[in-house]
Amino acid sequence: MRVSKNQVTLLSAAVAALFAASANAQVILSSSNPTIAAAGNSVYASEIANNQIIGPGGITVNTILGIGTSINQDRYVKFTLTNATFANAVVGGNLSGQNVVPFNGLLPANITPTVAIGGAAGASFVVFQITTPAGANITDSLSFNMAGGVNIAGTAAAVSVTYEVYEFLAQAVASTPVLYSRSGTIATFTPTVVFSCATPIPTQIATALSGFRNFNFGAAGSAATAANSAVVGRLTVASSATPGLNALGLVNANIATVLAATNSQIVVTGDFSAAAANTSVTLGTIAANATGFPATPTFNFNGQGGLAAVNVNYLVNGVTAVPASTYTATLTATGATGYRTTTSGPLTCGSITRDGVQYESPWVTSTTGFISRFFLLQTAGSAITYNAIVRNAAGLVTGGTLTGTLTSGNLTQVTLGSLLPADTTAFPGPYQVTFNIASDASVTQGTYVLTSPNGAVSNMPLYRATQR
Repeated sequence: MRVSKNQVTLLSAAVAALFAASANAQVILSSSNPTIAAAGNSVYASEIANNQIIGPGGITVNTILGIGTSINQDRYVKFTLTNATFANAVVGGNLSGQNVVPFNGLLPANITPTVAIGGAAGASFVVFQITTPAGANITDSLSFNMAGGVNIAGTAAAVSVTYEVYEFLAQAVASTPVLYSRSGTIATFTPTVVFSCATPIPTQIATALSGFRNFNFGAAGSAATAANSAVVGRLTVASSATPGLNALGLVNANIATVLAATNSQIVVTGDFSAAAANTSVTLGTIAANATGFPATPTFNFNGQGGLAAVNVNYLVNGVTAVPASTYTATLTATGATGYRTTTSGPLTCGSITRDGVQYESPWVTSTTGFISRFFLLQTAGSAITYNAIVRNAAGLVTGGTLTGTLTSGNLTQVTLGSLLPADTTAFPGPYQVTFNIASDASVTQGTYVLTSPNGAVSNMPLYRATQR
């Protein structure tokens, strides 16, 4: 029995380079770190449909025998695929120990192989009975050629191969006990089509001065594309930056190869209830489909051309108040023949907020005989709304009239008593009042006025929360 006393030798870079130059994809199972040496990259497009063939030119697994044998001794070697099956039936001639480039100077194994079980087209494993007429060393080499490549089950996980040696066929069928085992990766998968939105995410501001009917394009983060039109997303559909990404037939994968020419689709979700018309939400120059409006405008485009950083434009009608909203986008990329239709997203792509102003009072009293009043003035040109939040030392106070309307150009009086419940036993003072006004600070004012029992009057401006 010829058994090497040395440790199993690692593959040399020179030998790996020889394998890389081969016309067929090759998986090399070394003693420690399995490596890939193939004609092209072993990373494939994850859009490839299930049950498609990769490596149609053949995939070769090169390994050391892994166990020594004596003259005319039989052993059973098993090759098992994960996430794939054989594209063609395996025959004895697919396994060879002769005329194989040796591993780092190692000799090919002198074997007589026969398929013992498995190996049919569509099967995921094959067991060979091998006879070694002259015996074999641990480090003698074997080469298994999967002619026609492998049929992948899916792209959610890598395709790999495991080589095992058994003493008896029944053990090989049961997969235990194994005498030697090594695994290697045939292919991994990554998306070809990349869907992304620009960062930072655009935030638009519906201005209170217009009753929230228009946008404040002077605010940070806002941008106008036309009168009364705002950007609520900037989307890109592009090819992956992964170099040498393989598609079917080992051609370079990109959008043009994996997507169909029609029916790729982006759906944008958000509140578009203030849009001027069904076509007032656009993706670049693409108008929304009326069927999805106003909740989910839908855009069909040529997937093979992708989209290069195009804006989602929202044109409002200038009459309806624009609600605050967050906008998301979902891509449904329609696959070409041999490729799956895939979905990406939803991605948060933009938002609309509302501006306004907040005024706060000092701590005030409701002591009998004293009159506490607030005077609010706004000159925005149209009526605006406000709400009041009342607190005492214990927290929020509820029960009064806490909302109202301010007409333009008129002084509005709000008494402290009107903001408090009829019975304040459970909510004793003093109190602090915050007014939230749907307007801009440049056209609003607020004053607190206290009148004492003897008729003396004192007043002080309300202050903005951000100016404290």
